[in-house]
This record gives sequence, C-alpha cells and structure tokens, in this order.
Amino acid sequence: MAATIRDITYQLRQGNLIALADEAGWSVAADPTNEEAVAKLLTLFSVMPDGVRPTVLIQNADQLVLYVAKLPDVAYDVVDFAENPLIVVFEQGKNIAPVLLEQSQEIAVRRSLNAEVQRLIGGFGRGLLTIPFESLTLPPPAEAAVSERFGALPGMPRKPRIIRLDLDGGMAFIRK
Repeated sequence: MAATIRDITYQLRQGNLIALADEAGWSVAADPTNEEAVAKLLTLFSVMPDGVRPTVLIQNADQLVLYVAKLPDVAYDVVDFAENPLIVVFEQGKNIAPVLLEQSQEIAVRRSLNAEVQRLIGGFGRGLLTIPFESLTLPPPAEAAVSERFGALPGMPRKPRIIRLDLDGGMAFIRK
C-alpha cells in the first residue's frame, strides 16, 4: 500500500527522512525546523552530486517569506512564473535548523511543479528541506536513511536551473 500524505507528514514530524520523487528526480527530504532531522539529512552530503546544495522545496511563492530574511520584489515573480525546475539562491535564510545555517547564511529555494508534492507540502504546513539527487535512483546511503517514499518520477527528470538573486534584484546564473 502506498503511503498517504497524512502518513508522510507524520513521518516528517517525527524527524524521519523521506524519499521524494518529483520533476527533478529523487530527493531526500526532512522537516527544515527539526535539528535532528536536518543533522541526519546533512550526513548525506558526501553522496550529494557536485554543484547541488540543500534546497527548501516550497508549495508556492508565498512561502518565500518563511525562509528568506530579505526578499527583493522580483523574487515572487521569478519563483511563481518558473515553468521548469528553478532553484533560487538567496543571501540570507531563516527558520531553518541552525546546523544548516552555520555552514552558510545562503538559502536555496525551489517551488515544486508537481501537484502531489505541492499537496504534501500544503498538508505539512511548511516547506521541506531536501538534498536533491536529480537522478532516477537514490544512492545506497540515501536509500538506507529514508523511512518512506513519496511521489512518482517523470520519464526523464529535468535538472533545475540555479540562479543567485541579490537583494537589489540582480540575477546571476549558477547553472543554466
């Protein structure tokens, strides 16, 4: 039997990691405010692909204010109108377990384009901190760390573009 959104949100609230499939491939997700869960998630750093960073997955652009301390006005439009996976890196994050913000004050955010994942985030009531593997399979250490799986993979996952958005609204592509 497939896990329901209710089952997954319960697992997240208990500090467990989940495997999450969406338009960008497999990720491992945790509650971003739970220090123990974030610490578990960060143990997967060693198997994370190059050029990828822990990313907060949100339901819609309105959730940006929960995780970004200072937002340029253009941020909502950039996130809302993205038709393909897009990770936006902001200068200063907030409301994330301190263990992550100790490494860097920057925060990467991506709006999920997958309706099921958006419902999961809505049911959970806040974003999910993910380590995106951007692949059709999870590496064995990640597979061993998760308690549940959620979502369905597309035929071919799309690697997200990554941009840095400055407070003055300036943009720079990190990955096109």
